[in-house]
Order: sequence, then structure tokens, then C-alpha cells
Amino acid sequence: MFDKTKCSVKEKYANLPFFNEPHCGTNFGFMENRGFFSTPEALKQPEIMRKHGVNYCILNVMFCQEKYCSTKVFLDFKRSASENEMTDMVKALHDNGIRIILKPCVIPLDGAWMGKIHFPDLSLIEGMDNSSYWQKWFESFTECTRYYAEFAAKNNVEGYMCGCEYYGTEYKDAEWRKVVSTVRSIYDGPLTYEFTFASRKAYQLKWFEELDFLSYSYYPPARPLNNNLAELKELPHTTLDEMVEFLKPRRERIQQISERFGNKPVAFTEIGTRSAHGCIASPSNFQADSPYDGEEQANYMEALFRTFSDMPQWLGMYWWKWDGSSTRAVYQGDPAGDRSFSIAGKPAADVFKNWSDKLRMI
Repeated sequence: MFDKTKCSVKEKYANLPFFNEPHCGTNFGFMENRGFFSTPEALKQPEIMRKHGVNYCILNVMFCQEKYCSTKVFLDFKRSASENEMTDMVKALHDNGIRIILKPCVIPLDGAWMGKIHFPDLSLIEGMDNSSYWQKWFESFTECTRYYAEFAAKNNVEGYMCGCEYYGTEYKDAEWRKVVSTVRSIYDGPLTYEFTFASRKAYQLKWFEELDFLSYSYYPPARPLNNNLAELKELPHTTLDEMVEFLKPRRERIQQISERFGNKPVAFTEIGTRSAHGCIASPSNFQADSPYDGEEQANYMEALFRTFSDMPQWLGMYWWKWDGSSTRAVYQGDPAGDRSFSIAGKPAADVFKNWSDKLRMI
């Protein structure tokens, strides 16, 4: 159970519910086009979330750039949610007692992962450098961030994520400090940035000292895999006890991450696995064609809660993801059930509700 006395929490935030209750959360809205949050179906979801034990939600919204190497970041009238519909969704979540972390995310329209955002290294060519590329990108990015930070402040959003998985940019220390400073001049709540295992291995990330808590996009496997995704459907059944045992060494790693970055609280702001057999060996996999296995997904969630719930550094987790509307063909076609990350209507939903109730009673 998170213990703020054993972590670095700013005095101004010490009495906020944000640092005084478990985060049993989910992600909602990723890659949904403009207008989605205003649909009756979307506006019904907060009430359903609450009944399933969700008390926090990462609200995913999009802004765009044309290519991975474009210097201009912008709101897109097809993909970026309007301010009115974001306001409606924030109200619906708050009306159901669900606190929010706003997560604006840059989506390159060339299909590249946001972690590929980068510019060529011109330093090897005499008389040339790429500083102007970076300056233009960060200036444009910061203006979009300013817009979303103003929205978060105006609508009393409880947390703000100033970036997520921008791996190719994360070594730019001074530039990211300016981004954080800009957000702080507008928004007064807790700030974070979502990183991956590749980030913490590749970079020093000293600018993380400017953050209030750590957001880890974390998909730990619960059994071994020999780098062959085709074998997922052939893997033998893994018991809950075996998953717990396999995950056990991860506790120390999370503690080390917290200590490395100033003993900050850690939230798993993306974590999950599909309800497809064998995906616990590669939880972030979204392509494997493997049979439906709701029990395995539920046991994976149970194993995660058993492994991390009593760690004093652990704020909680946000399951990836609540909505399964961004469907893929590989998620469909099995009469036994939907094979997406969503837990709706699956055994994992009961596991989530049970742990949410349990943790909030401690």
C-alpha cells in the first residue's frame, strides 16, 4: 500500500486525495477521433467504470504531426477531441467520483510510434547542426501542451501528463525542463511524464527531478518466452502461483526506479494484457493470433495486484485499456470471446472490482 511518508511528496500535495488513496484506474479514449467523447455510448462509460471499481481514469486525447520528423505539432479537426466534448467527459467522470489524469498524446500521421519522433544528426557534417529542428519542434509542442494545461486547470483535472513515450526526445534535458516549467506556470496539480523500460536504460533522465510522480508504461511478462511470438498459442497453461513467482523479482526493480529518481511515487499508467492465450509472456503484444483466454488475463491481473499492492512506493495502476472500440481483426473471430485488452464482460473485471474494494478499505 502506498505510503507517502516513505516517498518524496511535495508538502503542497501531501493532503490531496491523489497521494492518499490507491489508484485503481484505467485508460480511456486512446486513438478515438473527434466527437467520440460526446457520443451517448462514451458518456455512459464513467458510470459503468465506477460500478467496476474504477476510481481514477487516464483520459487520452490526441494532437498530431504529419511525420515522425515534422517540426510542427497541431490540433487536428478529425482526430483531436474538441474542448466541448472533453469538458463533457471530464464532467461525466467527476460526477461518478472518478479522478482524472489528462494525457495529451502526439500521434505522427505517418503511422510511426510516438517514440520515433526524432531528427537526423547533422553534427557529423561540418558547419551544420540540427538544433533548429529541435527548437521548432519543442516550441510547437509546448504551445499544444499549454492549451491542454489550460484546459486541465480550468476543469479541475487532478493530474497532468506532460508527455508520454517520446523516446527519441527524452535526452533533451533543457528542453523538457522548459516544458515542465511552462505547464507549472498554468496548472497547479501533480505533474508526470510516462516513460518506458527503454527510456530508463538509455538515458539519465535527470529532468525527471522536476516531476511529482513517475508514470511507467509497464508490461511485465509473467512467464518466459523464447522470442517467438508465433508460439504464444502453444504455450502450456501458467498457474496463478507461477505468475506470482515469476513477477516477484520485479518488486525490487520498481523500488530501484523510485530511488533512482528521488524516491518518487510510481504509478503504472499503462499496464495490461490481452485476453488471448500466452500473451502473459508478451503482455504488450497486440498482433498475436491466439485463442481467447479470459482466465489467463484475470490471473495476470490478480498476480500484479498481489505483487505490487503492498509496496510503499506504488501509487497504483491504470489498466490498458477500458474501451475496445479501436478494434483489430485479430481480436475478433473467436466465438469464446473478445481478445482485446479490455476487461469488460470478462473474468478480469471481477478481479479488478475485488481489489479496488479491498485496497480502498485498508
